[in-house]
Amino acid sequence: MAGIPSIGDILMLSQLAWKIGRAFTAGRKGAPAAFLEVETEVNGLARALKLLAETLFADADDSVLSKADKDTKYGVATILLSCQQTLHDLDSLTDQYQIIKKHRTSGGFAVERSWSDLVLCSYKTMMWTTEGGNIQALRNMLHMHMSTITLTMQALQSKSLSRLENTVTPMAEKIDDIHQQTGDLAEKLEDIHSIVRAIAGETPRIRPRQDSENGNSRPSSTYHLDYQTSQSQQATPTATSYTPRDLLPQRQSSRITPQQTPELVGSELSSSASSTKRISSFSFGGSQSQYASSYAGSDAGSSNGYTSPMGSRSPIAERRPSKRGEPNLMRTPELPEMTEHQNTDSTLRWSMEKLPQPALDIPPEPDMEPVSHFQKLSITPLTQSSPLMLHRSSTSASQQNDFEKAAFRNSAVLCDVRGTLVEYTRAIETDDEPFGVEMAQACTACRICVVRKRETSADRSIRMITSIWAFSSDNTVRFQQKLADGELYVPYSSYFSPEKISVTVPTEVKYHDVRYGSKPLKTAKTSWINYVFEEVAGATLFQTELMGRTLLATFRTEKTLRIHEGLSSVLTYAEQMCGMENLRLWEDEATNAVIATIHFSAHFRNGYLAFYLNSSSSPVRVKDEGGREVKIKGLRVPVDGRVDQRKDSGAGVSGVGEKGARRGSEVEKEKKGRYIAGAKIEFASEAEKRAFLVTVKEVQKTMRELPDLVGV
Repeated sequence: MAGIPSIGDILMLSQLAWKIGRAFTAGRKGAPAAFLEVETEVNGLARALKLLAETLFADADDSVLSKADKDTKYGVATILLSCQQTLHDLDSLTDQYQIIKKHRTSGGFAVERSWSDLVLCSYKTMMWTTEGGNIQALRNMLHMHMSTITLTMQALQSKSLSRLENTVTPMAEKIDDIHQQTGDLAEKLEDIHSIVRAIAGETPRIRPRQDSENGNSRPSSTYHLDYQTSQSQQATPTATSYTPRDLLPQRQSSRITPQQTPELVGSELSSSASSTKRISSFSFGGSQSQYASSYAGSDAGSSNGYTSPMGSRSPIAERRPSKRGEPNLMRTPELPEMTEHQNTDSTLRWSMEKLPQPALDIPPEPDMEPVSHFQKLSITPLTQSSPLMLHRSSTSASQQNDFEKAAFRNSAVLCDVRGTLVEYTRAIETDDEPFGVEMAQACTACRICVVRKRETSADRSIRMITSIWAFSSDNTVRFQQKLADGELYVPYSSYFSPEKISVTVPTEVKYHDVRYGSKPLKTAKTSWINYVFEEVAGATLFQTELMGRTLLATFRTEKTLRIHEGLSSVLTYAEQMCGMENLRLWEDEATNAVIATIHFSAHFRNGYLAFYLNSSSSPVRVKDEGGREVKIKGLRVPVDGRVDQRKDSGAGVSGVGEKGARRGSEVEKEKKGRYIAGAKIEFASEAEKRAFLVTVKEVQKTMRELPDLVGV
């Protein structure tokens, strides 16, 4: 039997929950409304764990838990360890799907965390729990943990062995099964919530008003002191619209003995529950549209227009009129005492203190009215009132439109997203470094476009030319990289920065003049160009258009080892093929093939390790090796990549089938006779490994007849 976590472990768990809550407040400009609800639950759970640790510490000398039987102790351990597993899984997920950016400031660097665009696009459909639950299931699970831990804390405060046993045992029996893969998670959570409601309805009732009226020697709680001070300072109608969380004392649990714990039963419980529901729907009902509207505009490359829910929620709650008419202000102080220990499903989530302010919330402009904070939002930077001296290569808006109209005539704009930097390698020849290179910056804030243009040559033949354009925001730079005719490319993605995509082929770049067709201002030859985008979604679309296949997912891998079959697997050294590279999954629309690619290390060979995931003729087997590792068998990837190949690709392409499938030379295969038969991949985190396994399982539900994959 696993032991009960110590008081220090419980406090560390509370700290972890608080850290996760701050992670959900990060990057508010693009966060959906559902994230605020999860943030509320996880911060409430952090408070519940802290109160439980305080209760155990206060009763350390005469703890009722030490007198409990073996089954009761096992039940408490089950409740806490289940909460621990949920928080650790959620912590791994936030580390995986959040982006960390560093900004240089006058005092050094400022670090900013934000959710990746992949999460913002698919948070409703992605799995948020290891049991396969969505974000609503995650919220329900966090609320379940908060409810069960709060009930356990109250049972410990009661000093009653029978109450502790009757509270813990039925909850632990259901919680013990919640992390199993079998069964419906929603039904399991509903069963636990039913038990919580039943236990909450059976708790004894203590009437605070009757105690004070009868003259009992009950010490006044922290709440009464706080409320009297607050009431003297705020003699306004807003006193009628307090939420239970707004009136909750800061450290009440360490000052109130178990005999002083007030409970709710009967009509008072239902009345407070209905009141809390009304508060919840009013406070957050409007925020859903704010999140939806702000995110809908993010496709255009801007996240402006989003208002911080943390900043707007409290003023709304304070200004809203009461829906219950004129309340009796003499009964108002009883609300938090009644609600603090009320254990219904609808009010437990409000029994915690105010949430902390966002970690990176941006304060409003001091000289702007609240209304103007919404009216003056724009997706373009504010223009300066003073006249600006334009660069000689600058263009006006009309000139820029004329340039694009001429450059994009008979063209299809496949991609048009915002970028933060375009740079390329440039050769520098010195006596010390005759083959040295340096990075030359083309432009910073810009638009990056992928354009496919149809041109008619002198012999009346039609050519399709693909170019990558970058237009600086100040209209001074018009940068073009023209790709070779008829070639398809594999863009390289950065392991450390998902917004950074590189095109690593020899090419010539041009800096165009104000008029398209004029002599270029400058040309340069390079073999490496970095495109850095504002958002991960822009980088994903850019890769999709260059590759010609849809990018489904990207997983970071620490290393990839080559494994052999048969006796040679024991005697042969496990050679490292890839290190700190991204494993990307692509879908070919013509064949519905799903292809995995990892860039080889330079010491092994050039190009990419590429293989099908859903080929019925050559199926691959993926096995979980524990930790962060998986083993893949059934591969047939040539070791020698010296055949016709896609640009920046490590596998050969000798032909293209009718549906776009690349076929290699069977004669070349037999001649070489050397193939990679298996690989062991170590992911950057366990969460990424689990996500990869889930994706493979989903993809392999539908196997397809696919041609041999020689190129990517």
